[in-house]
Amino acid sequence: MRLYLDVDGTLLRRSGHARLRGDFAPANNLLRFLEWAAAGFDCAWVTSRTRHGGADKLLPVLRQAIGPGEEWDSITAIIKTFATPVWADFKVEAMDMTKDFLWIDDAPEEESLEVLRQAGRQDSWIGVAVDQRPDDLRRVMELVESRGIRQAAE
Repeated sequence: MRLYLDVDGTLLRRSGHARLRGDFAPANNLLRFLEWAAAGFDCAWVTSRTRHGGADKLLPVLRQAIGPGEEWDSITAIIKTFATPVWADFKVEAMDMTKDFLWIDDAPEEESLEVLRQAGRQDSWIGVAVDQRPDDLRRVMELVESRGIRQAAE
């Protein structure tokens, strides 16, 4: 099953508590979450930083927020396998509505949510709010596990 991931406000907090000079800090449990996601899903980015089909604009932001060291090295090894589908106007354009998926995002566009509703896939979106609740990734993992839909990535 595919897991679509946003970044700002989802995996990174916009709270000004960055370890370096950036605007972002990693959400609590980020490495644990990414390990969990990669082990159970086919992961793909759906963030404005990757809409062109590459992670070249995403990686510097992640590195600045996370900082150098073992954690960054571990995260890099995990996320290098994540897909970067192309989309133009709305994140839902990157999603395959013919297959089951989950989408984790703090602020999806209303147009994307409407497409999900029309396709009967509104339950695929899981809201997250690491800006307000830095431990929210733990809640997301528990929620997905409680649905019993996580499976080993192929």
